[in-house]
Amino acid sequence: MANGNRASYATIGFTLAMGIAAITGALVYLGGKGGDKNVQIAETYCNTPVSGLSVGSEVNFRGVKVGEVKEITFVGHEYENVSLEDVPKIMIVMTLNGKMLRAASNLDHREELQRAVDRGLRATVMPSGITGLSHVELNFARFRPGETHGTPRLSWTPRNVYIPHQQSMFDSFSDSLERVMRQIDDMDFGGAWSNATAMVESASTLAGNANAIVESQRAAVDGIVSGAERAVSDLRALAEELKENPSLLLRSRDPEPLPETK
Repeated sequence: MANGNRASYATIGFTLAMGIAAITGALVYLGGKGGDKNVQIAETYCNTPVSGLSVGSEVNFRGVKVGEVKEITFVGHEYENVSLEDVPKIMIVMTLNGKMLRAASNLDHREELQRAVDRGLRATVMPSGITGLSHVELNFARFRPGETHGTPRLSWTPRNVYIPHQQSMFDSFSDSLERVMRQIDDMDFGGAWSNATAMVESASTLAGNANAIVESQRAAVDGIVSGAERAVSDLRALAEELKENPSLLLRSRDPEPLPETK
């Protein structure tokens, strides 16, 4: 009798354990990558800090929530054979609602998302108001005329759809300001001041030389000016004479006497 009870308890325990394992497996499957056919995994990488971003942060598309951040790590921690400059890049893994991103086509969620990336879909880490928190914003980038929409080349092969990262306006302004400050810091103000002083001295010397040349040629210049004044006076007198006696334009002032009067 005791042996029968032990067998019955063992059967019940085994059945209970199998049931718990089946429920746990179903929960893991439903909550994992393949549990929901409408869930699409994507990832992006950035060099800038992601302060305020955490697991569970919203992923928005034009302001509408379409997913959340699943994992934040480093590229060098997740992939092998990564170039040294790419190792410290921040990797952001996102779970996206495929229904929210899908267009009216027969493509699956992955193909639809990849097509959107090829058309210029980009991910940007942006602050969420004044709370200090951040979220990921998906939007189509505005490209300059002639600029390609292609995605940057990577030294590794992403496991999921790769959405290129685009800096926010604040990050771009900060980088530009940092470059300007670095250029100012690298400028040789002492050398520039010395060059400016030398230029001023050279200009002063040139002006002095020009004055000396003018003084040395003043007599010749005065003669030229006097000659010009006399020529102008003669022309004025001639004009007055022609005005009073226009016939001088057709004959000489003292015409030759006629043969009869010689």
